[in-house]
Amino acid sequence: MNAGYVRLSRDDDHKNYVSIENQKLIISQFAAGQGVMIDRWYEDDGVSGYVFDRPGFRQLIEDLDRDIDTVYVKDFSRLGRHNAKVLLLLDEFQERGKHLIVVDDNYDSMDPGDDTVGIKTWFNERYVKDTSKKIRLAIGARQKEGTLITRPPFGYQRNEKDKSILEIVPREAEVVKEIFDLYLSGSGYRRISVYLTEQGKPTPSMIQRERELKAGRVSKRAPASRWSDGMVKDILDNDFYIGTFRLKKRARITVHGKDRRVPGEEQCVFVDHHPAIIDKATFALVQELKKKRDRTNYRGSRWQRPGSENPSPFGSCLFCKDCGSRLTPIKRDAADRERKYYICTTYNTRGRRYCAKAHLIEEGDLMEDILTCIKLCRNALCEAIAAYDQKDFETEKKSPEEKRQDLSIEIDDHKNQLKLLLTQKVRDLAAAAGSEKLVEEAYDSPQKNLFDRIHSLETQLKKLDETAAETPDTKDKPKNALDVMDTIIADGTLNRKDIELLIERIEVDEDGMPEITLKYGLSHLIPYSPAREMNRRENTIIAIVLKLIGEDERGYTSAKYLSEHITALGWKKTKQSILPYIRLMKELGILENADNPRRPYNILKSKEKIAALACNYTPGSAGNSAKELSDEYLHCYSDSRWHAGDGL
Repeated sequence: MNAGYVRLSRDDDHKNYVSIENQKLIISQFAAGQGVMIDRWYEDDGVSGYVFDRPGFRQLIEDLDRDIDTVYVKDFSRLGRHNAKVLLLLDEFQERGKHLIVVDDNYDSMDPGDDTVGIKTWFNERYVKDTSKKIRLAIGARQKEGTLITRPPFGYQRNEKDKSILEIVPREAEVVKEIFDLYLSGSGYRRISVYLTEQGKPTPSMIQRERELKAGRVSKRAPASRWSDGMVKDILDNDFYIGTFRLKKRARITVHGKDRRVPGEEQCVFVDHHPAIIDKATFALVQELKKKRDRTNYRGSRWQRPGSENPSPFGSCLFCKDCGSRLTPIKRDAADRERKYYICTTYNTRGRRYCAKAHLIEEGDLMEDILTCIKLCRNALCEAIAAYDQKDFETEKKSPEEKRQDLSIEIDDHKNQLKLLLTQKVRDLAAAAGSEKLVEEAYDSPQKNLFDRIHSLETQLKKLDETAAETPDTKDKPKNALDVMDTIIADGTLNRKDIELLIERIEVDEDGMPEITLKYGLSHLIPYSPAREMNRRENTIIAIVLKLIGEDERGYTSAKYLSEHITALGWKKTKQSILPYIRLMKELGILENADNPRRPYNILKSKEKIAALACNYTPGSAGNSAKELSDEYLHCYSDSRWHAGDGL
């Protein structure tokens, strides 16, 4: 059987068709002159000759052992442009006893007397390498100048009139911002991708398909209908979103070889090249947080679901002081409340043989301690806070009317795309005689995606109309970053983003007391010690507990009594959080366990001795009651906290 092989690597369909046909015509005429007819054709259209893993060529080699006797090609360059591989292929034909005829180069494997074959195949290889070199040099020159036009990532598009101008796409930019916010709030790649899919957010490939349809093109590649971990990671890794244009990130060493990563110092980087979607402070914080999560093997917050209002604020910065392992978050549903606390992971999973204490700390107590530390350091943190943009503390919310308008525009845009798609489908069906089924199948997926997207947007619009909630008046928003910090302090809580920005590390000792290390080296720069101040606060609480015990005329006390009275004085203490103080009282010989559960702890010392012990913790408070001692500390703290850093 006689076979013909034709190949062309250019990618223009019409030209390829003509050139391929010309090759077939030349081979057919030559074979006819020898009284031979070509029985089968093998074809590779749009495939480089430098690689030999080509579908048509691979099938040809497989069929050599079956029924093919003679192979005709137009010239050696159609066979391949790799010198060594072509010469080995010629030897293989001879070893198999197969007949290879190269028309233009006058080569016949049955009569290999041409000594110039090696020169011809070498020249063919040099041609493709020279072409590749010229292309690399041209691309490299444009990369250095920053004029290379590449496809912008998700969130951007090129200006229709001037392709060198990059523009932000608002609805895509909102998704990018949401991804960064969710990651800073404690969610991982998987949780974010699942959340975006559930919310019906279009994937980058779906957006690309929409743009192709708008331009009147139909891509053969099906878009991804679901978000993946990789999509989320790529967005979080890409500094394009802070206005940096980075070229030459990957390069090839050989022709058609595999891409390799280019070191950062060898890349072509243009800072502030285009409008930013994410500010640099947030991007840097995300990169730092990713490294921290890798080091601590963090796998996301157990309590948080993306979009929830009260996620767990503590993640990769909370550690056991003794064994160094992370603290595990625990949530328990009690009869009257939901209890949240942290416990040493080693103690929780392996027992006290590996870590002697639980290092348990309540979330409320930890939040209170951190807020106390931040209040004390407020002036020292001014410079760091000022560098943190207001938008990073509060997400700007659009009014319902603005949201309705955006959704309506997006719905109209998708409906127009659907009209264009259906118009193109009708045209293709009219021109596809006998291939209507193939055309229908090609349009099914994009048509369904558009219908689903329109339905999802209309559902969002309906829900917005049903549950419209106006955002706070802009005049009530903080004016600057310090106002934002004061607002956070007034709110009495911090979210994950605030903590990741301000806190370097928190170590909890065996008594459940945290040691807080601030970022930016502020823990070493301020002229006072937050740890010492927190210790003074704890000493005050101990003294107040002693005063309350001394004031208890019943001769006994309980955790409930102490918790209720100390909370009434302005200190948030539950029955659970008061137990360490009771333990200390027992060590001091003030209390002992009683047999009667209604009278849990008997008081052993007199009022005078208890008052004397209280003076050890708060000197000069001998005649003060528990209320007076509490009011004095809280008043002093309130008056002085804003001036704690005046000595800097």
